[in-house]
Amino acid sequence: MYNFENMDTLAAYISSIVSQVNIGRLRDHVGNMEGLRHGWENYEALGKKAEFIEETLCALGLETESQYFDFRGRTFRNIAATKAGAGGNRDWILLGAHYDAAWGSPGADDNASGVAALIEAAAVLSGCNLERTVQFVAFTLEEPQPQTIHFLIGSDFFAREAGKLKRRYEAVYILESVGYTDDAEGSQFVPAFVRLPVPKTGNFLGIVANSRSKSIMESFHATAKEYVSGLITVPYKVPFSGRLIPETRFSDHASFWNRGYPALMLTDTAMFRNPFYHTARDRYETLDFDFLTKVTKAVVSAILVTGNVQYL
Repeated sequence: MYNFENMDTLAAYISSIVSQVNIGRLRDHVGNMEGLRHGWENYEALGKKAEFIEETLCALGLETESQYFDFRGRTFRNIAATKAGAGGNRDWILLGAHYDAAWGSPGADDNASGVAALIEAAAVLSGCNLERTVQFVAFTLEEPQPQTIHFLIGSDFFAREAGKLKRRYEAVYILESVGYTDDAEGSQFVPAFVRLPVPKTGNFLGIVANSRSKSIMESFHATAKEYVSGLITVPYKVPFSGRLIPETRFSDHASFWNRGYPALMLTDTAMFRNPFYHTARDRYETLDFDFLTKVTKAVVSAILVTGNVQYL
């Protein structure tokens, strides 16, 4: 057991864990996830991606289960892997990413990048003991489906069920398109009505929060700055839970906001930077794996701090 006599010792230990994030494994995970996998159009292919995620998380020694639900006569599933904490009933931490892709897109950035970071974070953290229980959740049907105005279908189901179970989360971190950068001046755009001085170069990680999640946004921003050299993060608290800026609700964090959970969207800003967003050109070779590695390190450091790391 590690007894942290001072903050320097704790910081050194967290840094040693963060350094275990491996770019080669991230590349492999993106390669395994890339491919047509729209929920309705590529139903069988999506199922095979679910099997890959489940088998990979199981191999880490995590308690893994599927949460099944029906949509228009077909069965879909979220996949949750849980690492029990030492603190018993303390509020949990959730790290999530959607594993489906938009129609006609191989979805390397959106969202094989997020799934890759999820799996790599689970691999690194599986050997750590935390006070808080951590769930690693791959959501399905985040993308729009035919003949319905609804999306975020898998995470909405998950959040509703969590509410029924009276499950409490200290923090929910959602990885949404976290692998694309563009160092050209003027490559970054922002949604209308965003009142924030955003860099004009698309090489930062956005941290999007609502009022309830402001404190975990500030903590994530500070932790990433301390433990991940070279990662630029831009925190943004949206007013009215993003209802005046719809684009800030275009991922699974919104399902948790709707039920009062503190949740962040971690994003490369997708369509506001990536010209290949939701197209057939959203491919492996367009991604910045150094950036994806830094994002994954930031997530690992945030969970270690929020989860109150105790010993290895």
